[in-house]
Amino acid sequence: MKHVLKAIMHCLFLGWWFPNVILAQVQTLTLQPERLSIRPNGYYIAQVVDERAVTSNVGKIWSRPQPITAVLQGGTAKAIENFLNRTFNPTKTDTLVPIIVVIKELRISETLTPANRVNGEIKLGLSFETYREGKRTALTGASAASTYTRTGVTPEDVIESMLRKLIENQLKGFNSWFSKGIKTSDVFVREVKLVFEDDLPISDGDTLYYHSERPLVWKDFMGAPSVLSRWAAQIFTSFGFEARSSVNNRVLELRVKTKVWMDKTISWVRQDSKNDYVLDHEQLHFDITRLISERFRRHLKTMAISPEDFSSEIQYQYIEFYRKHTELQQQYDEETAHGINKPQQAEWVKKVRDELRSYGIKPAHP
Repeated sequence: MKHVLKAIMHCLFLGWWFPNVILAQVQTLTLQPERLSIRPNGYYIAQVVDERAVTSNVGKIWSRPQPITAVLQGGTAKAIENFLNRTFNPTKTDTLVPIIVVIKELRISETLTPANRVNGEIKLGLSFETYREGKRTALTGASAASTYTRTGVTPEDVIESMLRKLIENQLKGFNSWFSKGIKTSDVFVREVKLVFEDDLPISDGDTLYYHSERPLVWKDFMGAPSVLSRWAAQIFTSFGFEARSSVNNRVLELRVKTKVWMDKTISWVRQDSKNDYVLDHEQLHFDITRLISERFRRHLKTMAISPEDFSSEIQYQYIEFYRKHTELQQQYDEETAHGINKPQQAEWVKKVRDELRSYGIKPAHP
């Protein structure tokens, strides 16, 4: 028992006797609480994250007789976060964009020259992110480095001020980027505004676009009749859309054009079937395509479109309505027996064209 106590007391004695040897292995640097010469507008620093491979220190500095490990007071991320809070942490943040500062690189390295001077370098790489639908989204980033030579000066007298300056310069760069990006980048969009444009060309070579003033004529059917079909004629119609987006003051304006067309080169008619009744049957196929296109447009107007995924949402709806278009065309031919059932044909004509008129669209054929 006495031997155990002696051993404990001996260990305590050694620990008490050599505290400076233990503490001298680490040099702690404290960032001075100075307000930066930056005026942030529209954002605040929500968090600082250290994503370096080694986060326990910021490198090595020279202190005779050997290099020692340098750390920031309270830990790297916390030290920089506290430093930035004086400038970038307002009391009210409800209308501001949260920004995450990510430390990609922070390394101090020093070497001793034969002339007993210390050459040093500080490297700093920061990236900036925000939250979008609860997930971190990258915005921008930059890297910078500063070199220095010191002699007869303690490390913290040089390094601390240079590190603060590097941080300040990177935040100035981000501040400038943000002031432009907040107006033009879709990352910060809070609202999507749909604007529908009318684009009503009549013809473009082998393509005939649907137009109220341009009904079909037999010359539009330029293809060779199919030897595999027993029907009198066949028309190939389709519809599509194009969208252009622009951002202004966090509102994304999406200008959408829809087009309905027939392909003349693969639409055909048999010579002995060129009469007004057959032509009107084909015209109604074209009318149905125009009708589905209008339903697609009107459905988009009712949607609450997400700023984060507006493109894929609209594309999905287009695919859904194209599927409905195919189904409705097939239903039309089945119920009218490709126009042979005249009462059903008349019913479809009235139903489709009445709905077009209800949307303010004049059918190409009365």
